[in-house]
Amino acid sequence: EGKKPRIAFRPNRHHPELPPRLKRYNRLIARRRAQVETTFATLKRRMRLTCIRYVGLMKASGQILLASIAFNMRRWATIAA
Repeated sequence: EGKKPRIAFRPNRHHPELPPRLKRYNRLIARRRAQVETTFATLKRRMRLTCIRYVGLMKASGQILLASIAFNMRRWATIAA
């Protein structure tokens, strides 16, 4: 489908310093990753969506949907103000 994984590379004990090519790659993907990670962090921290409270796919989907709606309404209120 044209999708590629965007996983940041980290140094390890065998290669304590990343080569310039990997440093550049990490810098390029950091902007997109920050947007996604911030959204999930907000859902987990502010909305306390660390675990699903309901049994069943429809109820669990509903819980996530309501949390996402609340998140977007909060963002809209901040932007509109």
